[in-house]
Amino acid sequence: MAGIQIHDIHKSFGALRLFEGLSLACPDRKYMCLLGPSGCGKTTLMRIVAGLAEPDSGDVLIGCERVNGLPPARRNVGLAFQNYALYPHLSVAGNLAFPLRAPIRRGRYGEAEIEDRVKRVAALLKIDSLLHRQVNQLSGGQQQRVALGRALIRDPGVLLLDEPVTHLDARLRYEMRAEIKLLHDRIGTTTIHVTHDQQEAMAMGDLIAVMREGRLEQLGAPLELYDRPATAFVAGFIGDPPMSLVHARFAEQNGRGVLNLAGALLPLPDVLAAQARVAPSPELLVGLRPQQVALAERTADGAVAATVYSHGMVGREQQLMLTLGSDEVRCRTARSIRATAGDRVGLAVSLIGAKLFDAESGRALPPAR
Repeated sequence: MAGIQIHDIHKSFGALRLFEGLSLACPDRKYMCLLGPSGCGKTTLMRIVAGLAEPDSGDVLIGCERVNGLPPARRNVGLAFQNYALYPHLSVAGNLAFPLRAPIRRGRYGEAEIEDRVKRVAALLKIDSLLHRQVNQLSGGQQQRVALGRALIRDPGVLLLDEPVTHLDARLRYEMRAEIKLLHDRIGTTTIHVTHDQQEAMAMGDLIAVMREGRLEQLGAPLELYDRPATAFVAGFIGDPPMSLVHARFAEQNGRGVLNLAGALLPLPDVLAAQARVAPSPELLVGLRPQQVALAERTADGAVAATVYSHGMVGREQQLMLTLGSDEVRCRTARSIRATAGDRVGLAVSLIGAKLFDAESGRALPPAR
């Protein structure tokens, strides 16, 4: 197996500068998800690791070997693409065996070894009963397994997956997430998985690298990103639903730190007040999870005035989207609560566990010393 190191990568497309000194690492045998919105550079970064694109400068190391300039065939990587890229004129067995019979590897593998590898990978992926079928006779999930098997058949040191379950329906996508993760736990191949779906990344990744406009916003374990987002972007991207981000202003009142939130003065817990006192500016963004917001009487002490924007049922609960000035807040309530768009309501906001970010930079305020 082999870890991956990406060091000080620069990449431009004409006048567009995508990567400007990007660095990150995926340790050996780990499953890392590259997560971000469309256009953030995650697929380009995967292509650079694979050798399908070259950086303008910087280094890519697989294991201890610098692979800049090496063709994909010499990088010991396996790839599975979003569109599967299967050969329709070949059977399942033929698709699995194709990488071993490719002209670039002619003579390296005997037919007995090829047949043995095909059977072994097919059994691993539970498609051994499908080896004689044609591609057009397979379901989407079966085609995905064949694509994974073709990537794994050479026992690569690194596995690269480009949105591998995007085309599947919701139920099958859920099942394939579990199967791919179980497969990784069994074989331990270092894996980079590109996705725009934060639920997918949270469910599958040992590590998640959140990207935005060619920059690395944060790299960490799923719960680290959820509990301690480094930026407002990460806070608003991770979680289902994600954090609500509300503009507020810090002030002192009778020797205690408070937040002016949409005109309501809310006392800050001591630990958050200590952070806010040393912030670059009193203008802050407050990150709130839905469980920190509840409906209240508009006249209640400390209630924040809001307007219902939309509502919908989520299983046992009702999810409300509310507006506070130019900001939006998510709130979960009992199904019995009657709310319609345009209703004026009060909100009880708990700041215990809230996250504070500098409003200008979007960076999380550091812990107070």
